[in-house]
Amino acid sequence: MEKRIKLGLSALILAGLTACGGSQESGREKIVIWEQMEPAGRAAFMEIIEDFHEINSDIEIVVTHYQNEDLRTQFQNSALAGQGPDMVYGPNDNVGIFTISDLIKPVEEVVSEDFINRLDKDAYMAGSIKGVGYAIPDMNGNQIALLYNKAMVEKAPKTWDEFLEVATEYQKLDESTYGFLYNEKEPYWFVGWYNGFGGRVMNENYEPTLDNEAMVKALQFTYDIKHKYKLGAAGMDYDLSSEIFKQGKAAFLLNGAWSWKEYEDAGIDLGIAVMPKLPGGDSPLFYSSTKGFSISQTVSEEKYDEINQILEFIFAPENNAKYTISQSQAPAVTKTRSLYTVRENELMQASISTIEKTTPMPIVTEMRAIWDAMRPNLEAVINGTMTPEAAATKMQKDAVEGIRTLKGE
Repeated sequence: MEKRIKLGLSALILAGLTACGGSQESGREKIVIWEQMEPAGRAAFMEIIEDFHEINSDIEIVVTHYQNEDLRTQFQNSALAGQGPDMVYGPNDNVGIFTISDLIKPVEEVVSEDFINRLDKDAYMAGSIKGVGYAIPDMNGNQIALLYNKAMVEKAPKTWDEFLEVATEYQKLDESTYGFLYNEKEPYWFVGWYNGFGGRVMNENYEPTLDNEAMVKALQFTYDIKHKYKLGAAGMDYDLSSEIFKQGKAAFLLNGAWSWKEYEDAGIDLGIAVMPKLPGGDSPLFYSSTKGFSISQTVSEEKYDEINQILEFIFAPENNAKYTISQSQAPAVTKTRSLYTVRENELMQASISTIEKTTPMPIVTEMRAIWDAMRPNLEAVINGTMTPEAAATKMQKDAVEGIRTLKGE
């Protein structure tokens, strides 16, 4: 393990000193990857890179880590200047941002049709725009599901009334125990309510559709969770909610597949289920999304062979399993799903089953403006400073203006 940690640190230091990828040193071709990975996934990935180096002495992979917003900004700035990494790894909603400025190549220009055919079709199409793939997914997931502590909840609730009864009971138990927690301020969670009440964030022309009855119902429901049903904790964001659940002090939590192993490692007897139908609506319909590798437009054809060697190794079923198991995400390589390590892993099977109850997240550039329009108005409703009706109208207005700004209109 010490050797692997040193590899990661040296890669980060070297990447920090190297603005451009791909120069040769001592006869080795250097391939630079910038990534946004969760801690457990990053550790698994660096093990895979170390294994690659042990059998490929003529290629040096340099990896550096960024948080999501930093990755997007740094890559845009560097690629526009003709510099930066050879490949960038992150969520598929980056694709819309990167393609509008022509910063990444179509996948088909670099990898073979046979390689693409090894991937789950839905996962691959999630990184595509108008049928052209711009990201090579290694996983399909990020779906949010209802988590419950089996020490507190015997079985997953089938109806909203069952859920509310159990959640309310624990919420009233004492001041340090909670019935239900989630990241209330983040639209990625909220959109599950909106979809569950029949809404969709945009139409087929990628125009925002936020000012409607479904949005009003979803915002009212969000308000009611705290003020009517008296559930949750003050200021519950991602970190607070996750930490309380990890400590065994919450019956239910809404969180994504990337987090599940973390709770098991903390000793929680974890149950995973689809949340029951909302009052007056359908079951919440959360987004699913992929993460994967995009290839910089600055990469020359001379590097295609090295990039393909790296991708072949990373996407080998055994390595795909190692990475996705660390994240509890559905593997994007179809053969990976038949491996024993995946079939016998309860979290992986839960991930594969719950992703069937989701809808793919749109990755067009317009989504950036929609997320930004949702966030402050959602928080205003939660805080009681804006009505759901007023917030829905303001969301739509802000989204339309934000899209115009993105397009330079």
